[in-house]
Amino acid sequence: MKNDKLSPTYFSTSEVAKYLGLSVGTVQRMVETGALQAFVTQGGHRRILSASLQQFCQTRGFASPPTPAASAMICILHASDQITSTLTQLSQWSEVKVITQPLDLMGIQRPISALFIDARIAWVHDAPMHLQETTARDAHIIIYNSSAMPPGSALRNASHVSQVPSDISPDLVFGYLLGTTEHHPHQTQALHPTSTPTLSTPAQPVQIQSPAKQRTP
Repeated sequence: MKNDKLSPTYFSTSEVAKYLGLSVGTVQRMVETGALQAFVTQGGHRRILSASLQQFCQTRGFASPPTPAASAMICILHASDQITSTLTQLSQWSEVKVITQPLDLMGIQRPISALFIDARIAWVHDAPMHLQETTARDAHIIIYNSSAMPPGSALRNASHVSQVPSDISPDLVFGYLLGTTEHHPHQTQALHPTSTPTLSTPAQPVQIQSPAKQRTP
C-alpha cells in the first residue's frame, strides 16, 4: 500500500476543499486554471502548495491556513552553466533552494533534509567538502545525472548517497518533499538498492569541497 502521507507544506484537493468550504471539483478547476499552484504525483493525485493556498486566502479574504515554522527544505547544487527552465521553476518553490556553490549553504538557517548534487560539476568528484558546519549535515544526498560521473569519482562508493542517472525534475524533487516511499524506476542507490530514500532517512555527512577550499599554498 502506497504511503500517501502529506508534508505539512502541501495539501490534497479534499483538504483544501474542506478548508475553503468548496467542492473538490471546484478546487480541481482552480488548479487547472492556475488559481492554485499544484503538482500531480505519479499516482495522479494533486498536491497543492501551502504557499499558493496562503496567497489565495490572502487575496480572496479567506482566513490563512496554519503553516509550520522552520520546516525542512531541499537544496539543489547545480552546475552554473546548466541552468534550465526546470531549475528556474524549482527555485520558485518556497521549500527548495537552488545553489551553484556550497558556500551558499552557510546562510541557510532551516534544516536541509535532502541535498541534490549535479554530477556534471567536475570538482565534486575530486576533493571533499565538509557539511558538518551547515544545516545540511544530516541531509540525504542524491547525485543526479549520475551517468556523467567519471570512473574514479569518490562519490561512486560513498555511503548514504543515492544515484539518479537522469536530470533533476519537479517529480523527483516533489517525491522527496512529500516524504513518499513511492519508488522512481530510474533511481538506484549505493547503500540500499531496494529501498527508496525519504526525507526522514538518516544520513552520514558527505564530504565535498568547494573549489575555493582546493587552493594550494
